[in-house]
Amino acid sequence: MTSRKLLAIPGAFVPTNDTVTLISYKHLRQAPYEIDVVALKAPIDESLKMELEQDPHYKKFNVEYTYEYDKTVATLEKKNVLEGIINIFRYTRKAIKKAKENEYQVVYTSSIPAFTHIAGWRIKKKMGSKIKWIASFSDPLYKSPYKYDEDSFREYSLLTKIGFHVYIAIYMNGWYEKIAMKYADEIVYISEEQRNFMISNYPINKQEKLKDKSMVIPLNYIPEWKMYQKMIAHQEVINKGKPYKIVHFGRIYGHRRIEKLLTALKEMKEEYPQIFDVIQFEQYGELLPRYIKMIKEYDIEDVFVYHEKISYGELSEKMLDCDVLALYDTILDTENQPYLPSKILEYILLRKEIFAISPKNSPANRLLCDYGFLCCEYDVEAIKNRLYYIIENGPQKYNYDLKPFENELYIK
Repeated sequence: MTSRKLLAIPGAFVPTNDTVTLISYKHLRQAPYEIDVVALKAPIDESLKMELEQDPHYKKFNVEYTYEYDKTVATLEKKNVLEGIINIFRYTRKAIKKAKENEYQVVYTSSIPAFTHIAGWRIKKKMGSKIKWIASFSDPLYKSPYKYDEDSFREYSLLTKIGFHVYIAIYMNGWYEKIAMKYADEIVYISEEQRNFMISNYPINKQEKLKDKSMVIPLNYIPEWKMYQKMIAHQEVINKGKPYKIVHFGRIYGHRRIEKLLTALKEMKEEYPQIFDVIQFEQYGELLPRYIKMIKEYDIEDVFVYHEKISYGELSEKMLDCDVLALYDTILDTENQPYLPSKILEYILLRKEIFAISPKNSPANRLLCDYGFLCCEYDVEAIKNRLYYIIENGPQKYNYDLKPFENELYIK
């Protein structure tokens, strides 16, 4: 075991199964350090726990759990704001105390929950050049377009509108990003587009310095883990029978829009009344009330079926079983669209057909096109043409090298 030590302050951590907990672990698992983790308690995923028990890199992690995640991070359902603020203070103070009591060469913080950067900043401020601060971002905070989505905000009740502003101020405050961008020694992003978007929001005379201390670690997988091996080994039977199931997993909210998809389905049903015998859309996860209303008004409930959120185990099985994976990208009229849906990694590992509504300014569009997939713009005719192509030709199977997606890049 190396004597070099790293302190990780990620909020929740594996074996909690969440996009950001997995990103943090993948950033750190091959790093040449003994790693202490100050983590918030969150539900354990037993299948992920089994993977970690077989992963030799996990042995160098010493995880110290502190306060409950759900009692620290408020949600619209659990409005524990005062308790959350108190626990944020206690959690960051505990991490800072840990740094004072041990000799660490590196401190690592993660952007969800973004208040972890407060701890990183205060540790860096106290220790200066004696420690390197690495701040990781899976999404932008400062000038994040999701904080200014007028369509969604208009639908909120007065109480929810107040709660939304409180949530943004406490958990998604752009100040957390600003202090990390200014004081961290290294900033880690998940895509070039995200990095370019975030850096472009700062003064031109500072952008070169921000680029110099930036590092892009794309979404990746751990080849030794069975959960990934199962996806890679799965050989889907093409054209096994109609209707073809086109399935989306995850929330549809904010700038992840589907109005034009629903309009396309309405028009296709009018042109081809038996379309539900050929294709069927399914949605697992949050769906905004305005989309539910549109589905009913357009009389396409037999074409677009929505379900509640399901567990990761169920989700994995649904991914294996469906004919086509659906990806609804963030729609923004900007040069750099910084958001990359996390499920794209599993989609690429499965190498089956993807129905992607993804504009050309998106990292998902670049990634999918590089591997031979067809994406369509957020346009009714483009969506219809893509769906008619799938109907006429059937879902395709893809074959490409997965080596570029292996977990080889890590924090040094």
